Amino acid sequence: KELGRPQPSFATGTNASPSPTQQAFFDNSTLVRAVREVARDAPWRTGVQFYKELAEQAETSEEHAMVSALARLGEDDCQVAPTDLAGGTNGLGQYVAHGYPTVPNPAGTNWTFVHAISRQESQFAENAISHAGARGLMQLMPGTAREQAGKMGITYMSADLIGSADTNIRLGDGYFARMMDYYGGSYPLAVAAYNAGPGNVNKWLRANGDPRTGAVQWIDWLERIPVYETKNYVQRVLENAAAYEQLYPERAQAGRARTVNDFLR
Repeated sequence: KELGRPQPSFATGTNASPSPTQQAFFDNSTLVRAVREVARDAPWRTGVQFYKELAEQAETSEEHAMVSALARLGEDDCQVAPTDLAGGTNGLGQYVAHGYPTVPNPAGTNWTFVHAISRQESQFAENAISHAGARGLMQLMPGTAREQAGKMGITYMSADLIGSADTNIRLGDGYFARMMDYYGGSYPLAVAAYNAGPGNVNKWLRANGDPRTGAVQWIDWLERIPVYETKNYVQRVLENAAAYEQLYPERAQAGRARTVNDFLR
């Protein structure tokens, strides 16, 4: 907005159809065979890195199409969601489709931010467990999930965080809604709190000013977040939210597709 430019839109392109010869050559390549084997057993983040390597090596539209198709199989067969393939893809439509997948949402949940958060947190891997112990699509810590379940009157079992996407989404969405209420409807603060906790966000507000009051610009406040993981997280989630609403405007709660700037409040 400050540059006076509209938000970039997704480029569109014709999905190429590889020939049988091209497909056979691709399937028999050493890297593709390695990806199939490693992704089945490797942690989900490792699998995504292999898909990204294939995407970066692809040069023709047919090669991009084959990588995208392989990634789609990976969602089911290899437990890997290829959401990071969306960048740098020459505008090929299949990367957009696979890069921003959708999942069924329980009624009453925030469709945009369930997807924006899940894409960043777990890349839609229902069985994802982080090194810190966060679990499932929306990467909930068991303690946070237990507390949120109590507030929502939901029977809680820790196994449900990776065994039931529906439960994980309901609890993750409920916690995000709590943060939204706590911060007066501020998306950046709620997203930051989802990642780093409200205690840290409150500390940063005291140290760096409150952008809701105009004491500091949102961009400046975000850049001053002292934890790089959280600073990057907020930026990526807001970008995801804008991307999902551009791709699926009919799901936007505001009745129109919002931009990143619309979420800076």
